[in-house]
Amino acid sequence: MNKTQLEALIQSKLEKYKKVPFIHNGRDMQGLDCLGFLILFYREFGVKIPGDDGREIDKDWYKKEPDRYIKAIDKLPGRNVSFYDLQALDLVYFAVSRDIITHTGIMINDREFAHMSPKKNFQISLIGGPWRRRSRGGKRLIDIDLL
Repeated sequence: MNKTQLEALIQSKLEKYKKVPFIHNGRDMQGLDCLGFLILFYREFGVKIPGDDGREIDKDWYKKEPDRYIKAIDKLPGRNVSFYDLQALDLVYFAVSRDIITHTGIMINDREFAHMSPKKNFQISLIGGPWRRRSRGGKRLIDIDLL
């Protein structure tokens, strides 16, 4: 599969998320948060991501356990990739405030990623600018050469 075909496949899979609202702890198409989006999207490629770590996820979880999200990301199969090595289908993660990783998305190509926003619901954003400054890395869960 070439890059154009892969991007078209990703775009077609993203269509269904465009009208889904953001809901904290949302795990279905009635409402999703950024983790719920990852769970459903990656499931379509055969990658299982846990919906939680066995404990409730409060709205202000990051104040009590600032490293909780990155610990969960580190447990996922795959390999860590730097910002400059990100490619389509990589999970990308961000520190949105207080330098705490609280947000994730999925790379569509080498310049855009898809994610759920508490204020804007489903979004496709450019990875540069403010997102570049907030980026803390990525995780390659799918080897695109095997697709």
